[in-house]
Amino acid sequence: MKRRTDIELIPLGEGIWRINEFDLVNCYLVEGEEKACLIDTGAGLADIAAAVKTLTDKPLTVLVTHAHEDHLGGGVWFPEVFVHPADFRTARLYFNPFIKMGFLHTQNKRRKSHAVSYLAAFQRDYRPKLLPVNDGDAFDLGGRTIETYFTPGHSVGSVTFRDTRTGAVFVGDNVNLLTTLQYPCAASLEVWLQGAEKTLELAGDAPIYTGHGKNPLSKEDLETLIGWGKELAAAGNATPGKVKTRRGESKFPCIVYRTNRVK
Repeated sequence: MKRRTDIELIPLGEGIWRINEFDLVNCYLVEGEEKACLIDTGAGLADIAAAVKTLTDKPLTVLVTHAHEDHLGGGVWFPEVFVHPADFRTARLYFNPFIKMGFLHTQNKRRKSHAVSYLAAFQRDYRPKLLPVNDGDAFDLGGRTIETYFTPGHSVGSVTFRDTRTGAVFVGDNVNLLTTLQYPCAASLEVWLQGAEKTLELAGDAPIYTGHGKNPLSKEDLETLIGWGKELAAAGNATPGKVKTRRGESKFPCIVYRTNRVK
C-alpha cells in the first residue's frame, strides 16, 4: 500500500512547526538544540513520521494531549507514545484499525475530498508502547523544555504542554473555539473549568496552539469560554446542552457538554 504523505508543514518560528493532516487536525513539532518533540500525531492516515523527518533528524519524543483518534491515531508510526494514564484505556481502543475506519466514516466529506481510502486505517509501522506522562513531567530538548500540566476536561486524561523558550502552550482540544465535553470519556464541566483557568494563567500573553481550527486561540476567546463555563456551572443541569452566541455573527466560541455532568 502506498503511504500517504500529503501533510501541510507550517513554520511558526522559534523552532516550532504546525503539522496539519488533511485539514483535519493540528499537530506540533518543537525542536531544541539536542532533541525534538512531536505534540499529537494526527489520525495516522498519512505518514507523519516521514513528514517529521523532513524537518529534523534529532532524537524525537512523541507526546499526546489526549487519546482521541485524531490526535493519537498517528502513534502507529512511532515505537513509543507518551499518554496520560487516565487515557490509556481509550488509547488502546483507538489503535484498532476498525475503529479508525469508523472514524473515517464520520469524516466522509473530508475523506473524499482528499481521496483517502478506508484501507489507510490499516497502515502502521508499530504497535506503539504507551508510556505515562503525568502532571509535572518535563522533557529537556536542549535550550528549551516541554512542561506537562494535567488539565482534564475534553478527556479525563487531557494534558497541556508548555514550551519554556516561548511560553507557548499546546492544548489539543481541551480549550478550543468549539469546546466539546459531551463524550463518554470527558470530565465534568467543573473539572474542565479548573484546567481552562490553569491554561489561561500558564499562557499569559504567549500563543495558545489548539488541535483544530483557528490558531493561535486568542486570550479573549479563552476568557469568553471560561466565563460561559462559569455561567453554565452556576445554572446547574437545567441549562441547555449547547451554548452558541457571539454578537450574532458566529456560532463560535461554543461549549457543548452533558447537563448530567453539572452539579
